[in-house]
Amino acid sequence: MESTKTKDLSQVYNYIASNEDVIRVVVVDSREAMREGLRQMLSGDETIKVAGEARNVKEALSQIQKLYPDIVIIDADMGGENGIKVINQINQSLNHVGIIVLNDEKNFVVPAIENGASAFLSRNIGRNELISAIRIIYLWHSILFQEEHHFTLVKL
Repeated sequence: MESTKTKDLSQVYNYIASNEDVIRVVVVDSREAMREGLRQMLSGDETIKVAGEARNVKEALSQIQKLYPDIVIIDADMGGENGIKVINQINQSLNHVGIIVLNDEKNFVVPAIENGASAFLSRNIGRNELISAIRIIYLWHSILFQEEHHFTLVKL
């Protein structure tokens, strides 16, 4: 028997696939290995395209303004730079962009959401969970939290 959660996510996937929408993503992280890992996780999914990457605040803002993505995946703590500040700047200039924060430090949750993040997820998130989160944020412009092995969705 299929759960409601699985059925809802399959409906999201079918909607995106049927409309031939491609969700454009920019990955922002100071660590090359993390950017590469995220790019590989998202490759192979025909509904998501990594349109660009950035390793610092300056590159992030440039890439986002140039590429006009649907989703930005960012680390709240970017090697000493303030990822929360970037979230605020993205939200102020391009408020249509869904911002997914990947971080395991709980003290970043409230500042990230207050500054415009759409989701706060663990760095250890699995491929299918990340793809589902991207689709949910893209379609429903909701706030999504990851707690242990489940999501909490807050519809705006």
